[in-house]
Amino acid sequence: MNTENKYTKDECNNVKESFSVPLTEAILYDRLNTLSAEYSVSVEMLVNVAVRRLMDDVDFVRGLRMKHAKHNVFAASRRS
Repeated sequence: MNTENKYTKDECNNVKESFSVPLTEAILYDRLNTLSAEYSVSVEMLVNVAVRRLMDDVDFVRGLRMKHAKHNVFAASRRS
């Protein structure tokens, strides 16, 4: 995957990193543009929301795994 990184500043002088990732599935490009037009939001915002949602879901599953692992360790120590 090729990415091109650049740092930019917004109106409030906050530094933001922007980069581009080519979409390998044409349907994703089409759906993003359709949703953007349908809901009058930028493609960038849709992508940010989608990536944030994915990261939150991964963190949620990791949390469940950690709790499950802790529970198994506790249960095993009680059996000993």
